[in-house]
Amino acid sequence: MHTHISGAHIHRSCLALALTFLPALPATAQYWEFGDWRVFVEVQETTEHTSRTCTALTGGDGEPSLRLSVYDLDAGPPSDYPAPTLYESAIRGHSTLVQNGQAVGFVFDQQAAFYGIANGYLDADGFAHAEAAPRWQDTPNMLRWMKAGQTIDIRTVQPYGPGQAIMQASLRGFTAAYGKMMDECGFQIEITDPS
Repeated sequence: MHTHISGAHIHRSCLALALTFLPALPATAQYWEFGDWRVFVEVQETTEHTSRTCTALTGGDGEPSLRLSVYDLDAGPPSDYPAPTLYESAIRGHSTLVQNGQAVGFVFDQQAAFYGIANGYLDADGFAHAEAAPRWQDTPNMLRWMKAGQTIDIRTVQPYGPGQAIMQASLRGFTAAYGKMMDECGFQIEITDPS
């Protein structure tokens, strides 16, 4: 007995097999600019759900950056606000300006300051990185200062000296960028005290 299999049947079988082993569809990204701030939204689709990561940032391009990120499946405000976080990277074989365990100050228009402790590390490829964010309980007030201020100076904190300047970030466009980031991930843009 002779069985005939058509080319269309083979294509359908191959397509079904390929879709069976496809873990996730590729992520898509959206981008906006607001003054000196940029907003990126990455949409990740899987067979189980669609999720969004929303990020507002300033700086970067080889220099330190100040970023905030939210994930639409997180709790979010008012119980959890995105922490403004300093990110710094160095070329292979060099260290970052901010060292692991070092205190970092976030100074607003020379009127208010918030502090964090840096987390420094080497990645798998040997590149040095450092991150520093304010204490979680200071995040809502720091966000309020970011909306109202003009600039933020980020410096290392030294016991008996002025510390080292890491970056100065303009806050021009921050309020719009924060609003877009939060709105795109489905969170309120008002900043209230944590519940």
